[in-house]
Amino acid sequence: MRGEKTHRAPAGSALVRNVVLAWTTVLIATPVLAQTAEPSGTAEPTIKQLQQEIRKRDALIDGLARRIEKLEQQVSKRAAATPTTRATVTRVVATPSDERTLQVQPVVFPEQTTQAPTPLGSPAEAQPATAAPPPAPPAPGQFEVNPEAAERALERTLVATGNLLVPAGFAEIEPLFSYTRREVSSQVLFNVNRNELFPALDVRLGLPWESQIEAALPWNFNEQQVTETVTSPPQLQSNRWGNAVGDLTIGVAKTFVHESGWVPTVLGRVSWEAPTGPLRSNGVPMTSGFNRLNFSATALKRQDPLVFVATGGYAKAFEANHLNPGNQFNFTTGAFLATSPETSLRTVLSQNFVQDISVNGVTIPGSNTVQPILTFGASSILGRGILVDLQVGLGLTNTAPKYQVILSSTYRFGVTGQ
Repeated sequence: MRGEKTHRAPAGSALVRNVVLAWTTVLIATPVLAQTAEPSGTAEPTIKQLQQEIRKRDALIDGLARRIEKLEQQVSKRAAATPTTRATVTRVVATPSDERTLQVQPVVFPEQTTQAPTPLGSPAEAQPATAAPPPAPPAPGQFEVNPEAAERALERTLVATGNLLVPAGFAEIEPLFSYTRREVSSQVLFNVNRNELFPALDVRLGLPWESQIEAALPWNFNEQQVTETVTSPPQLQSNRWGNAVGDLTIGVAKTFVHESGWVPTVLGRVSWEAPTGPLRSNGVPMTSGFNRLNFSATALKRQDPLVFVATGGYAKAFEANHLNPGNQFNFTTGAFLATSPETSLRTVLSQNFVQDISVNGVTIPGSNTVQPILTFGASSILGRGILVDLQVGLGLTNTAPKYQVILSSTYRFGVTGQ
Protein backbone atom coordinates (compact mmCIF):
# COMPACT_ATOMS: atom_id res chain seq x y z
CA MET A 1 0.00 0.00 0.00
CA ARG A 2 1.41 3.49 -0.96
CA GLY A 3 -0.21 6.25 1.07
CA GLU A 4 2.53 8.87 0.81
CA LYS A 5 3.12 11.12 -2.16
CA THR A 6 6.35 9.24 -2.98
CA HIS A 7 4.27 5.99 -3.32
CA ARG A 8 6.26 4.08 -0.71
CA ALA A 9 4.55 1.37 1.29
CA PRO A 10 3.49 2.93 4.61
CA ALA A 11 4.31 1.41 7.96
CA GLY A 12 0.76 0.04 8.24
CA SER A 13 1.24 -2.26 5.20
CA ALA A 14 4.43 -3.78 6.59
CA LEU A 15 2.72 -4.34 9.93
CA VAL A 16 -0.24 -6.10 8.28
CA ARG A 17 2.10 -8.36 6.32
CA ASN A 18 4.14 -9.27 9.41
CA VAL A 19 0.98 -10.03 11.39
CA VAL A 20 -0.36 -12.27 8.60
CA LEU A 21 2.91 -14.17 8.31
CA ALA A 22 3.14 -14.61 12.05
CA TRP A 23 -0.43 -15.93 12.36
CA THR A 24 0.05 -18.26 9.43
CA THR A 25 3.21 -19.68 10.98
CA VAL A 26 1.40 -20.24 14.25
CA LEU A 27 -1.57 -21.91 12.55
CA ILE A 28 0.62 -24.26 10.53
CA ALA A 29 2.87 -25.11 13.43
CA THR A 30 0.00 -25.78 15.88
CA PRO A 31 -1.06 -29.19 14.43
CA VAL A 32 2.53 -30.33 14.32
CA LEU A 33 3.09 -29.36 17.94
CA ALA A 34 -0.18 -31.04 18.87
CA GLN A 35 0.91 -34.27 17.23
CA THR A 36 4.24 -34.21 19.06
CA ALA A 37 2.42 -33.66 22.36
CA GLU A 38 0.16 -36.78 22.06
CA PRO A 39 0.58 -39.74 24.46
CA SER A 40 3.56 -42.01 24.01
CA GLY A 41 1.30 -44.73 22.74
CA THR A 42 0.74 -42.86 19.49
CA ALA A 43 3.37 -43.12 16.76
CA GLU A 44 5.57 -40.01 16.47
CA PRO A 45 5.71 -38.24 13.06
CA THR A 46 8.62 -39.07 10.87
CA ILE A 47 11.15 -36.58 9.50
CA LYS A 48 9.63 -36.89 6.01
CA GLN A 49 6.19 -35.94 7.35
CA LEU A 50 7.64 -32.90 9.13
CA GLN A 51 9.40 -31.79 5.95
CA GLN A 52 6.15 -32.09 3.98
CA GLU A 53 4.31 -29.98 6.55
CA ILE A 54 7.09 -27.36 6.41
CA ARG A 55 6.89 -27.24 2.60
CA LYS A 56 3.10 -26.78 2.77
CA ARG A 57 3.57 -23.97 5.27
CA ASP A 58 6.16 -22.23 3.07
CA ALA A 59 3.93 -22.53 -0.01
CA LEU A 60 0.98 -21.05 1.87
CA ILE A 61 3.11 -18.18 3.19
CA ASP A 62 4.47 -17.43 -0.31
CA GLY A 63 0.97 -17.42 -1.78
CA LEU A 64 -0.32 -15.04 0.86
CA ALA A 65 2.68 -12.73 0.39
CA ARG A 66 2.11 -12.57 -3.39
CA ARG A 67 -1.56 -11.86 -2.87
CA ILE A 68 -0.84 -9.04 -0.42
CA GLU A 69 1.75 -7.55 -2.80
CA LYS A 70 -0.73 -7.69 -5.70
CA LEU A 71 -3.39 -5.95 -3.60
CA GLU A 72 -0.89 -3.24 -2.60
CA GLN A 73 -0.04 -2.59 -6.26
CA GLN A 74 -3.72 -2.22 -7.14
CA VAL A 75 -4.28 0.18 -4.25
CA SER A 76 -1.24 2.30 -5.19
CA LYS A 77 -2.47 2.59 -8.80
CA ARG A 78 -5.90 3.76 -7.64
CA ALA A 79 -4.33 6.21 -5.20
CA ALA A 80 -2.15 7.68 -7.96
CA ALA A 81 -5.16 8.12 -10.25
CA THR A 82 -7.40 9.68 -7.58
CA PRO A 83 -5.29 11.02 -4.70
CA THR A 84 -8.27 12.27 -2.70
CA THR A 85 -10.25 9.00 -2.67
CA ARG A 86 -10.28 6.79 0.34
CA ALA A 87 -8.15 3.73 -0.40
CA THR A 88 -9.48 0.32 0.73
CA VAL A 89 -7.08 -2.60 1.25
CA THR A 90 -7.53 -5.99 2.83
CA ARG A 91 -5.99 -7.78 5.72
CA VAL A 92 -6.02 -11.46 6.45
CA VAL A 93 -7.13 -12.65 9.90
CA ALA A 94 -7.91 -16.05 11.36
CA THR A 95 -11.31 -16.91 12.85
CA PRO A 96 -11.57 -18.96 16.08
CA SER A 97 -13.96 -21.50 14.53
CA ASP A 98 -11.46 -22.93 12.13
CA GLU A 99 -7.81 -22.18 12.64
CA ARG A 100 -7.01 -23.11 9.00
CA THR A 101 -9.73 -20.89 7.47
CA LEU A 102 -8.66 -17.40 6.41
CA GLN A 103 -11.18 -14.56 6.28
CA VAL A 104 -10.70 -11.30 4.33
CA GLN A 105 -11.98 -8.17 6.07
CA PRO A 106 -11.88 -4.65 4.59
CA VAL A 107 -9.69 -2.08 6.28
CA VAL A 108 -10.32 1.55 5.32
CA PHE A 109 -7.39 3.95 5.46
CA PRO A 110 -7.94 7.71 5.67
CA GLU A 111 -7.57 10.11 2.75
CA GLN A 112 -4.06 10.97 1.67
CA THR A 113 -2.85 14.10 3.33
CA THR A 114 0.46 15.63 4.21
CA GLN A 115 0.19 14.06 7.69
CA ALA A 116 1.84 10.79 8.63
CA PRO A 117 -0.20 7.57 8.02
CA THR A 118 -2.55 6.52 10.81
CA PRO A 119 -0.99 3.70 12.89
CA LEU A 120 -2.76 0.33 12.98
CA GLY A 121 -5.35 0.22 15.74
CA SER A 122 -5.83 4.00 15.91
CA PRO A 123 -9.18 5.66 15.04
CA ALA A 124 -10.14 5.29 11.39
CA GLU A 125 -10.76 8.98 10.81
CA ALA A 126 -7.52 10.96 10.43
CA GLN A 127 -7.25 14.49 11.61
CA PRO A 128 -7.80 16.95 8.72
CA ALA A 129 -4.73 18.68 7.34
CA THR A 130 -4.16 22.09 8.84
CA ALA A 131 -4.82 24.80 6.24
CA ALA A 132 -2.10 27.37 5.66
CA PRO A 133 -2.93 30.68 7.33
CA PRO A 134 -3.88 33.51 4.92
CA PRO A 135 -1.11 36.02 4.17
CA ALA A 136 -1.00 38.95 6.49
CA PRO A 137 -2.33 42.20 4.99
CA PRO A 138 0.29 44.86 4.16
CA ALA A 139 1.08 47.39 6.83
CA PRO A 140 -0.47 50.86 6.64
CA GLY A 141 1.22 52.95 3.97
CA GLN A 142 2.51 49.88 2.13
CA PHE A 143 1.18 48.04 -0.91
CA GLU A 144 2.16 45.06 -2.98
CA VAL A 145 2.48 45.00 -6.76
CA ASN A 146 2.76 41.84 -8.78
CA PRO A 147 5.99 42.40 -10.78
CA GLU A 148 4.76 40.33 -13.70
CA ALA A 149 1.48 42.24 -13.92
CA ALA A 150 3.09 45.62 -13.34
CA GLU A 151 5.50 44.86 -16.16
CA ARG A 152 2.59 45.22 -18.59
CA ALA A 153 2.23 48.96 -17.97
CA LEU A 154 5.79 49.82 -16.96
CA GLU A 155 7.49 48.05 -19.85
CA ARG A 156 5.13 49.50 -22.45
CA THR A 157 5.53 53.03 -21.06
CA LEU A 158 9.31 52.77 -20.88
CA VAL A 159 9.43 51.59 -24.49
CA ALA A 160 7.11 54.38 -25.66
CA THR A 161 9.29 57.01 -23.97
CA GLY A 162 12.53 55.60 -25.42
CA ASN A 163 13.91 54.13 -22.20
CA LEU A 164 13.58 50.47 -23.28
CA LEU A 165 13.48 48.70 -26.63
CA VAL A 166 10.75 46.78 -28.42
CA PRO A 167 11.27 42.99 -28.11
CA ALA A 168 12.61 41.24 -31.19
CA GLY A 169 9.86 40.16 -33.56
CA PHE A 170 7.44 42.92 -32.51
CA ALA A 171 6.67 46.37 -33.88
CA GLU A 172 4.94 49.46 -32.52
CA ILE A 173 3.08 52.23 -34.29
CA GLU A 174 2.48 55.41 -32.30
CA PRO A 175 0.32 58.22 -33.67
CA LEU A 176 0.61 61.29 -31.47
CA PHE A 177 -0.52 64.88 -31.27
CA SER A 178 1.52 67.62 -29.61
CA TYR A 179 0.64 71.21 -28.75
CA THR A 180 3.28 73.69 -27.58
CA ARG A 181 2.75 77.27 -26.45
CA ARG A 182 5.70 79.66 -26.65
CA GLU A 183 5.77 83.24 -25.43
CA VAL A 184 8.98 85.15 -26.18
CA SER A 185 8.76 88.46 -24.35
CA SER A 186 12.41 89.43 -24.36
CA GLN A 187 12.22 91.50 -27.55
CA VAL A 188 12.80 95.25 -27.30
CA LEU A 189 10.02 96.30 -29.66
CA PHE A 190 7.95 93.20 -30.20
CA ASN A 191 6.67 90.14 -28.38
CA VAL A 192 6.42 86.91 -30.36
CA ASN A 193 3.90 84.25 -29.33
CA ARG A 194 3.64 80.92 -31.10
CA ASN A 195 1.17 78.04 -31.11
CA GLU A 196 2.85 74.90 -32.46
CA LEU A 197 0.82 71.81 -33.34
CA PHE A 198 2.62 68.62 -34.35
CA PRO A 199 0.67 65.55 -35.40
CA ALA A 200 3.25 62.82 -35.97
CA LEU A 201 3.69 59.12 -36.56
CA ASP A 202 6.41 57.09 -34.84
CA VAL A 203 7.36 53.53 -35.82
CA ARG A 204 9.60 51.12 -33.88
CA LEU A 205 10.70 47.64 -34.93
CA GLY A 206 12.42 45.19 -32.57
CA LEU A 207 15.44 43.39 -34.03
CA PRO A 208 17.68 40.53 -32.85
CA TRP A 209 20.70 41.24 -30.68
CA GLU A 210 18.55 43.49 -28.44
CA SER A 211 18.32 46.33 -30.92
CA GLN A 212 15.64 48.26 -32.77
CA ILE A 213 15.21 50.68 -35.64
CA GLU A 214 12.91 53.67 -35.32
CA ALA A 215 11.52 56.44 -37.45
CA ALA A 216 9.35 59.51 -36.89
CA LEU A 217 7.70 61.96 -39.28
CA PRO A 218 5.78 65.04 -38.01
CA TRP A 219 3.64 67.64 -39.71
CA ASN A 220 4.01 71.24 -38.56
CA PHE A 221 1.13 73.66 -37.99
CA ASN A 222 2.54 76.91 -36.60
CA GLU A 223 0.74 80.13 -35.71
CA GLN A 224 2.90 83.17 -35.01
CA GLN A 225 1.60 86.37 -33.43
CA VAL A 226 3.76 89.50 -33.35
CA THR A 227 2.69 92.21 -30.91
CA GLU A 228 4.16 95.73 -30.76
CA THR A 229 5.10 96.65 -27.18
CA VAL A 230 6.04 100.35 -27.58
CA THR A 231 2.41 101.39 -27.67
CA SER A 232 -0.14 101.23 -24.90
CA PRO A 233 -2.05 99.05 -25.11
CA PRO A 234 0.11 96.68 -27.21
CA GLN A 235 -0.98 96.39 -30.81
CA LEU A 236 -1.12 93.13 -32.77
CA GLN A 237 1.08 93.57 -35.83
CA SER A 238 0.70 90.21 -37.57
CA ASN A 239 -0.95 86.84 -37.12
CA ARG A 240 0.09 84.19 -39.62
CA TRP A 241 -0.33 80.46 -40.03
CA GLY A 242 2.17 78.18 -41.71
CA ASN A 243 2.05 74.41 -42.20
CA ALA A 244 4.39 71.93 -43.84
CA VAL A 245 5.84 68.49 -43.41
CA GLY A 246 8.46 68.24 -40.68
CA ASP A 247 11.91 66.65 -40.65
CA LEU A 248 12.13 62.86 -40.93
CA THR A 249 14.09 61.20 -38.12
CA ILE A 250 15.61 57.74 -38.52
CA GLY A 251 17.57 56.03 -35.76
CA VAL A 252 18.87 52.81 -34.30
CA ALA A 253 19.11 51.82 -30.63
CA LYS A 254 20.72 48.91 -28.79
CA THR A 255 20.93 47.58 -25.24
CA PHE A 256 24.54 47.19 -24.10
CA VAL A 257 24.33 46.36 -20.37
CA HIS A 258 21.65 44.58 -18.34
CA GLU A 259 20.86 45.51 -14.76
CA SER A 260 22.80 43.48 -12.21
CA GLY A 261 23.19 44.53 -8.58
CA TRP A 262 24.07 48.22 -8.52
CA VAL A 263 24.81 48.27 -12.28
CA PRO A 264 21.86 49.73 -14.26
CA THR A 265 20.56 48.79 -17.68
CA VAL A 266 22.35 50.86 -20.32
CA LEU A 267 21.26 51.45 -23.91
CA GLY A 268 22.56 53.76 -26.63
CA ARG A 269 20.87 55.51 -29.53
CA VAL A 270 22.03 57.24 -32.73
CA SER A 271 19.59 59.11 -34.98
CA TRP A 272 19.69 61.35 -38.02
CA GLU A 273 17.25 64.21 -38.55
CA ALA A 274 16.93 64.82 -42.28
CA PRO A 275 15.73 68.27 -43.56
CA THR A 276 12.56 67.05 -45.29
CA GLY A 277 10.64 70.16 -44.19
CA PRO A 278 11.14 73.82 -45.16
CA LEU A 279 12.63 76.58 -43.02
CA ARG A 280 9.60 78.84 -43.54
CA SER A 281 5.99 78.54 -44.59
CA ASN A 282 3.87 81.61 -45.34
CA GLY A 283 6.51 83.76 -43.71
CA VAL A 284 6.35 81.76 -40.46
CA PRO A 285 9.58 80.11 -39.26
CA MET A 286 9.25 76.32 -39.00
CA THR A 287 11.01 74.02 -36.55
CA SER A 288 12.50 72.07 -39.47
CA GLY A 289 14.91 72.37 -42.36
CA PHE A 290 18.17 71.41 -40.60
CA ASN A 291 20.42 68.38 -40.61
CA ARG A 292 21.05 67.10 -37.10
CA LEU A 293 23.00 64.12 -35.81
CA ASN A 294 21.90 62.96 -32.35
CA PHE A 295 23.71 60.74 -29.85
CA SER A 296 22.31 59.64 -26.49
CA ALA A 297 22.83 57.11 -23.72
CA THR A 298 20.18 55.98 -21.21
CA ALA A 299 20.62 54.32 -17.81
CA LEU A 300 17.71 52.56 -16.12
CA LYS A 301 17.46 51.22 -12.55
CA ARG A 302 14.50 49.26 -11.16
CA GLN A 303 13.16 49.27 -7.62
CA ASP A 304 9.71 47.81 -8.31
CA PRO A 305 7.22 49.35 -8.50
CA LEU A 306 9.54 52.29 -9.22
CA VAL A 307 11.90 52.74 -12.17
CA PHE A 308 14.49 55.51 -12.34
CA VAL A 309 15.92 56.70 -15.65
CA ALA A 310 18.58 59.16 -16.74
CA THR A 311 19.53 60.15 -20.30
CA GLY A 312 22.35 62.30 -21.61
CA GLY A 313 22.54 63.41 -25.25
CA TYR A 314 24.25 65.64 -27.77
CA ALA A 315 22.84 67.02 -31.05
CA LYS A 316 25.16 68.30 -33.77
CA ALA A 317 23.42 70.86 -36.00
CA PHE A 318 24.57 71.62 -39.56
CA GLU A 319 24.24 74.95 -41.31
CA ALA A 320 21.39 75.53 -43.78
CA ASN A 321 20.87 78.72 -45.83
CA HIS A 322 23.74 80.44 -43.94
CA LEU A 323 21.99 79.77 -40.62
CA ASN A 324 23.29 77.47 -37.90
CA PRO A 325 20.77 76.94 -35.07
CA GLY A 326 23.50 75.83 -32.65
CA ASN A 327 24.47 72.50 -31.14
CA GLN A 328 22.54 71.18 -28.17
CA PHE A 329 23.30 69.27 -24.99
CA ASN A 330 20.39 67.68 -23.15
CA PHE A 331 20.00 65.85 -19.88
CA THR A 332 16.86 64.07 -18.66
CA THR A 333 16.01 62.43 -15.33
CA GLY A 334 12.76 60.83 -14.32
CA ALA A 335 10.89 58.34 -12.15
CA PHE A 336 8.16 55.94 -13.31
CA LEU A 337 5.65 54.42 -10.89
CA ALA A 338 3.34 51.44 -11.55
CA THR A 339 0.17 52.41 -9.71
CA SER A 340 -1.71 49.35 -11.02
CA PRO A 341 -1.01 46.55 -13.51
CA GLU A 342 -2.56 48.62 -16.33
CA THR A 343 -1.50 52.15 -15.30
CA SER A 344 1.72 53.99 -14.60
CA LEU A 345 2.60 57.57 -13.63
CA ARG A 346 5.83 59.47 -14.17
CA THR A 347 7.64 62.72 -13.52
CA VAL A 348 10.47 63.76 -15.86
CA LEU A 349 12.75 66.80 -15.90
CA SER A 350 14.30 67.60 -19.29
CA GLN A 351 17.00 70.25 -19.68
CA ASN A 352 18.14 71.43 -23.10
CA PHE A 353 21.22 73.63 -23.41
CA VAL A 354 21.33 75.40 -26.80
CA GLN A 355 24.60 76.95 -27.93
CA ASP A 356 24.89 80.28 -29.75
CA ILE A 357 23.17 80.73 -33.08
CA SER A 358 25.29 81.95 -35.99
CA VAL A 359 24.31 83.66 -39.26
CA ASN A 360 26.79 83.73 -42.15
CA GLY A 361 29.40 82.50 -39.71
CA VAL A 362 28.79 85.38 -37.27
CA THR A 363 27.70 84.33 -33.77
CA ILE A 364 24.76 86.21 -32.28
CA PRO A 365 25.75 87.20 -28.72
CA GLY A 366 23.39 86.04 -26.00
CA SER A 367 21.59 83.57 -28.27
CA ASN A 368 22.52 80.58 -26.14
CA THR A 369 19.62 79.46 -23.97
CA VAL A 370 18.58 76.91 -21.36
CA GLN A 371 15.19 75.30 -21.86
CA PRO A 372 14.11 73.11 -18.91
CA ILE A 373 10.71 71.40 -18.96
CA LEU A 374 9.08 69.53 -16.06
CA THR A 375 6.73 66.86 -17.41
CA PHE A 376 4.00 64.86 -15.67
CA GLY A 377 2.67 61.84 -17.51
CA ALA A 378 0.16 59.02 -17.15
CA SER A 379 -0.26 55.96 -19.35
CA SER A 380 -2.81 53.16 -19.34
CA ILE A 381 -3.37 49.90 -21.22
CA LEU A 382 -6.86 49.93 -22.74
CA GLY A 383 -6.75 46.61 -24.55
CA ARG A 384 -4.49 43.95 -25.98
CA GLY A 385 -1.46 45.76 -27.39
CA ILE A 386 -2.96 49.28 -26.97
CA LEU A 387 -1.33 51.88 -24.72
CA VAL A 388 -2.68 55.44 -24.30
CA ASP A 389 -0.36 58.11 -22.92
CA LEU A 390 -0.93 61.70 -21.82
CA GLN A 391 1.82 64.07 -20.71
CA VAL A 392 1.82 67.73 -19.70
CA GLY A 393 5.04 69.76 -19.58
CA LEU A 394 5.68 73.11 -17.90
CA GLY A 395 8.52 75.41 -18.96
CA LEU A 396 10.74 76.61 -16.13
CA THR A 397 12.46 79.55 -17.88
CA ASN A 398 11.36 82.32 -20.25
CA THR A 399 13.15 80.71 -23.20
CA ALA A 400 11.50 77.33 -22.63
CA PRO A 401 7.99 76.57 -23.92
CA LYS A 402 5.33 77.98 -21.60
CA TYR A 403 3.62 74.60 -21.55
CA GLN A 404 3.25 71.52 -23.70
CA VAL A 405 0.62 68.77 -24.04
CA ILE A 406 1.21 65.46 -25.84
CA LEU A 407 -1.41 62.76 -26.39
CA SER A 408 -0.40 59.48 -28.01
CA SER A 409 -1.64 55.94 -28.54
CA THR A 410 0.75 53.04 -29.10
CA TYR A 411 -0.21 49.80 -30.86
CA ARG A 412 2.06 46.73 -30.56
CA PHE A 413 1.81 43.68 -32.82
CA GLY A 414 3.96 40.73 -33.84
CA VAL A 415 5.69 40.75 -37.22
CA THR A 416 7.20 37.22 -37.22
CA GLY A 417 4.20 35.11 -36.24
CA GLN A 418 4.47 36.01 -32.55
